[in-house]
Amino acid sequence: MRSLISIVLVAALASPAGAKVWSTPAAGPSASGDPEIVFTFDDGPNPTTTPKVLDILKKRGIKAVFFLVGEMVDTKNKNVPKVLARMIAEGHVLANHTMTHKDLCRVKEETGAAEIDGGHDAIVKVTGIDPIWFRAPFGVRCERIEGLLDTRGLHHMHWDLDPQEWKHGDKQKTVDYVTGEMARARGRNVLLMHDIKPVTVQALPEILAWLDAENARRKESGKKPIHIVQAPDLARESLSPGLEGWARETLGKIGDVRKDLARVLP
Repeated sequence: MRSLISIVLVAALASPAGAKVWSTPAAGPSASGDPEIVFTFDDGPNPTTTPKVLDILKKRGIKAVFFLVGEMVDTKNKNVPKVLARMIAEGHVLANHTMTHKDLCRVKEETGAAEIDGGHDAIVKVTGIDPIWFRAPFGVRCERIEGLLDTRGLHHMHWDLDPQEWKHGDKQKTVDYVTGEMARARGRNVLLMHDIKPVTVQALPEILAWLDAENARRKESGKKPIHIVQAPDLARESLSPGLEGWARETLGKIGDVRKDLARVLP
């Protein structure tokens, strides 16, 4: 059943052939017509910092996409499965970020295949979730990656905003970049951050506080608010009404297809 649903999702999300960079906006146009932000986190899970990120998101009712590294998932650390179980229980979306975070355009094709498959298999092994969304380390794109993803029915999700907090480690620089970009943003914006970094834990509350204050100002001035797009809603968008109806008829009575997709696919 998962394989059939995967085919449907990939068909709905396929990128234009021959593109040399990953498509932007990274998650398509704004569904609300207003500025939107999608929170995504790479390189985890980290048993120390990821729970702190989850605490911040839970307090605000935000559901994000976590692009997980296989070796961080399938580890001897006994706390990691608990962190992953919490991600699932709190409605976040799990996605594949390879096994060991190699640049897939610079390794042999068989190594690239092993990186993608290893990351996928680690997530399935530990969580039971079959991830369909994928993000290449460093955001690289080449024909090799496209071919490997196509043969596996995987969809790449890039990003629109990258504060590079993982590199500079500066909280204020991170906050200023994200808030500055969102202050003038139009449409949907996928934000890339890293839940393994203490600076992310430090900056995230200030970014969210700014969003609250900014939306209060926008309400007074009649300006369009900035919406936070929940990760499961993003997954649900992936099927058009026609495809959803087809999936219901084809797959039989399997419950709410859109709701199931948010938990199973990406």
